[in-house]
Amino acid sequence: MSYDQAVQQLLKESGVEHSTMMGTPCLRYRGAFIAMMFSKGGGLIIKVSPARINALINEGAGVEFNFTKKRFKEWVIIPLDYENEYERYIREALDYAKQKLS
Repeated sequence: MSYDQAVQQLLKESGVEHSTMMGTPCLRYRGAFIAMMFSKGGGLIIKVSPARINALINEGAGVEFNFTKKRFKEWVIIPLDYENEYERYIREALDYAKQKLS
């Protein structure tokens, strides 16, 4: 499922809304960033736990986000190769946001 298709599904969830981050459209849950497409990085950025980021990188499904030459401890890039799974990854980020806000 493409990012745009996944966004349409996620927007049906209570508390999920369109927003922007660094001038780029993104999704937020109750104000907390959860996901956005990152054209410079060639994929989807999601916000999940540092442990999950390490697991995704080790599995080969994630790429470290270090656009500013500093690793973001809760952001990971999911390459376009995994586009069919973007909804699942965004839902994982949504679950992480819900957990942090509860």
